[in-house]
Amino acid sequence: MPIECLISFDNNPQGVYYAGQELSGVVDLSVDATKRIKGIHVTVSGYAKIRWIKKGYPRDSERAMCRAYRSYLSSRSYVLGSCANNSSIDWPAGEYSYTFHVILPDNLPTSFDGKYGQIHYEIITTIERAARYPKVFKLPFTVIQPLDLNADAIYRVPLEILDRKRFWSFCCPTGPLTVKFSTPYCGYAPGQKIHFVLYINNESSIDITECEVKLKQEVSYESHDPQHEYRYDKHLIARKQFGNVLRWSRKVYRGYLDLPSIPPTSVKPTCPISVNYSIKIIVNPTEFHWKLKLKIPLTIGSIPIMDGPEALLRFNRQQQQHQVASQNLQMSTQQRLHQRDRIRDRNVDLDRDRDRDRDRDRERTGASVQQQRISSINNNNNHGRFAGGLLPTNSNMNMIVNASPTPTSSTPSSTPTTAALRPTAMPAILVTSDSDNPPDYIPMMPPSYEDAMALSEKFSDDTEFLTNVSMSSILSAQADVTTKRLYDESSAQLRLTLSCQDSVPAEAEVDEEVTPNAPVGEFFACEKK
Repeated sequence: MPIECLISFDNNPQGVYYAGQELSGVVDLSVDATKRIKGIHVTVSGYAKIRWIKKGYPRDSERAMCRAYRSYLSSRSYVLGSCANNSSIDWPAGEYSYTFHVILPDNLPTSFDGKYGQIHYEIITTIERAARYPKVFKLPFTVIQPLDLNADAIYRVPLEILDRKRFWSFCCPTGPLTVKFSTPYCGYAPGQKIHFVLYINNESSIDITECEVKLKQEVSYESHDPQHEYRYDKHLIARKQFGNVLRWSRKVYRGYLDLPSIPPTSVKPTCPISVNYSIKIIVNPTEFHWKLKLKIPLTIGSIPIMDGPEALLRFNRQQQQHQVASQNLQMSTQQRLHQRDRIRDRNVDLDRDRDRDRDRDRERTGASVQQQRISSINNNNNHGRFAGGLLPTNSNMNMIVNASPTPTSSTPSSTPTTAALRPTAMPAILVTSDSDNPPDYIPMMPPSYEDAMALSEKFSDDTEFLTNVSMSSILSAQADVTTKRLYDESSAQLRLTLSCQDSVPAEAEVDEEVTPNAPVGEFFACEKK
């Protein structure tokens, strides 16, 4: 005896569900002998599949398969075994019942089966057997995308269409043919009757033989492979025929169309299969004249329009809810815009403050650099000059500069020269050294021409000056002096005084002052001979 399977739904024997509802059921299995299986799983599947063959051009032998596939639902649960391991288990003989439970998504399209494709939902029970093909049991069910016609006031608007046509008879135009069609609503649900009124006013000289009202279903299929193409299919849902309308007469026809169980209109264009409905009015004249055709769209929903105080109250309540929702959305949008503007203004203020701080720091840095430059220039100018050059500083020595006042001249000069602006008396320099070796002097700037001439006259007869030509060699005392040395090797204070006068060349006198603990050093004096 083979394996038997029975799939049933809980409290829904027809298996019809709305999108968003809960789907549950039971799978009953019976087996007469022990089976070697890998597992049993239940799958809830939903998909849209399109397929047609496109004939080639110019030869019919060249064909292409146009297809499209989209999955909407795929939920699998193992009731016995698992997919983790590939090991087999023994399934003893007996009867088993397994339950399944799933909540359908809200965006599922309505089930449909057409010429070029289908939207299909089903429950699949699969028994995976070892070394054999799996045993599969399927049960389809129907899903309907809910479309409440009471949710929007547009479905309560009456449906009307009006058209006129003139015929030609023996090269002369005739009177107009006026056709008007109206229905109470523009939205209906399956099971209802579409009541309509057809008004025909024939002022022409042509008789109308037949009038017809049709309800048609238009289905569009969209393929993606190998390229993007469309196919259309039309089905007749309901039809109503009326008699003739003679020339120069008018008639009013009243009737209705019965709506069978059909899928509602596709509202969300997320599926490659789209379903729409329309009412078509055809007026057929005689004597080989063109037909008058009118077409007007119609919406088919799943929940019909309800008249009465309860329906009106619910409609008003829904309208208020929609207004409140729109107001809340508008307020949230305005708040979001205000918040964005505040954030933008705050960012602009932060950028402006940051630029201002940067400019202030740049100004402070420039001012400090300029002040340092000015202070360095002042220090260089305030330090004593020796032979017209600036005396550098050193960390191992302290310099004390005493500038004597400049004597005034008896005859004032209108244009003072550089030599006149310079002091006549050279500053006194006190150098203190704690080490035995002489201090390292940084090379001095070259003296001016006037100072060089004054020094040349002062030290023209000095043999030591002739030996040490450059003033830097005299101050650094790096060169060897044959006759006398300028300073003592011990720690002492050396003072060098140079004085200049206008009439008599300046004298250079060197005195050595010895500290109480230091030995008495040597001294020398330079006088003009």
